[in-house]
Amino acid sequence: MTLWLSVLVDMLQVSIPGNYDIGQILDTAWETLHFSDEFHDEGSAILLITHPWIEEPDSVVSIASEEECMLIPPISFSAGWETHRVVCKEQDQLRNLMDRVGARGSAELISQRKRELADLVRDVHVVPTHFIEGLTPKQVDVLVSSYEHGLYDIPSRTKMERVAQRTGLSRSTFGEHLQKGELQIMRNLYPILKVRSHQEGTGRRGGA
Repeated sequence: MTLWLSVLVDMLQVSIPGNYDIGQILDTAWETLHFSDEFHDEGSAILLITHPWIEEPDSVVSIASEEECMLIPPISFSAGWETHRVVCKEQDQLRNLMDRVGARGSAELISQRKRELADLVRDVHVVPTHFIEGLTPKQVDVLVSSYEHGLYDIPSRTKMERVAQRTGLSRSTFGEHLQKGELQIMRNLYPILKVRSHQEGTGRRGGA
């Protein structure tokens, strides 16, 4: 299960094993959460939970909510621009969103394409924001150096000893930082990979 929070809308994604009844799960979720909208396929469901009692200042988030469009997190901010991934059920919803945002400032549609529901549900997991959470500066430096000097290439373009020398570390110290950094990234990615493996039908249930 993955949860993204915003001021007006919470988005909850639930992985649904093949032996569960999706309809029953959605009925139970409705009784408990009273979600405003849902998207689902055979292996996963996205539930949108709105907070109508919260007054949101005029923004892309509030306009998207009024037009019943779904914003896929994260939202990025750079050089005065906000970049949003938007999913609309109808073309008119997207057109209205662009018109209303454009009336308040500059708005640009970078790309547009039709998406199958299964692709939408699956690709939500492409937007995690915590890949490097918990890494030390030294681990980041070692990982970057390893990649830039070809240690991860197949076949490898260099040896660990050479990359370690460039960073001023012994091979053993370099290897320790590298292994701990890789482990931390794997820990950060594991929940997403676990859900993806079940969506692709490759995950194992139960014990090891």
